[in-house]
Amino acid sequence: MKELRFLAIGIFVGIFLVFGLLMIGSLRSALAQDEQPANPGTPLPFSDEGRLILTQSAPDGSDEIASFDQRSNPQGPNVLPTQIPGETLVYFFTTDNDGTATVLNLLNTDSVAHTVALRGYNYAGVLGNSWNIIVPATSIVRLASDSIVAAPPSSWATPQPIVTNFTDFTYFASLSLPKGVKVEGYTLVNAGTGFVDPRADQGAVPLRFSTDPNTVFLPALNSP
Repeated sequence: MKELRFLAIGIFVGIFLVFGLLMIGSLRSALAQDEQPANPGTPLPFSDEGRLILTQSAPDGSDEIASFDQRSNPQGPNVLPTQIPGETLVYFFTTDNDGTATVLNLLNTDSVAHTVALRGYNYAGVLGNSWNIIVPATSIVRLASDSIVAAPPSSWATPQPIVTNFTDFTYFASLSLPKGVKVEGYTLVNAGTGFVDPRADQGAVPLRFSTDPNTVFLPALNSP
């Protein structure tokens, strides 16, 4: 009888130990899973902080805020406008930062108003700026990439210039000129004020326009 009693006690103790070991293993496994990141093989999506889009203004109040996604292909232009039938598509290079500005003069010689499409692109040819400028019949519209001083000359006050802030992230731009609309323009130095003062700004350099963006560079001479 004693031997049967010892055997029963041994079996009971063995079952208890096996059960205890299984419980300890389960607890360790659960703790290990809690310490592992969820879905370790799946990359986390980029947050806004991970994007290379420069959208903050400078501490000094600069208006040079990028409108481009800088992750674009840097190898060369990959997006160019489609020419509108009956219009002339021209290209030019802009200069626009806190010390320079680009000025455009649009002349409509036609007896009806026309809309001129003005577009700005980054170094990869990605569209970043877009304006549709209405030029009334037989009139001139002036465009400036910086704001105009409060009391400009009368020739700049009426009609008031349209501000087209290219920013210095724009490498080149295009104009779609309807029949009868002509363009001329220049860049100037505005002493880092961020405002165009026609009475004080110096160093105006004529812009060069071309129907082929490659021939905007010298030695070809093209201007509509």
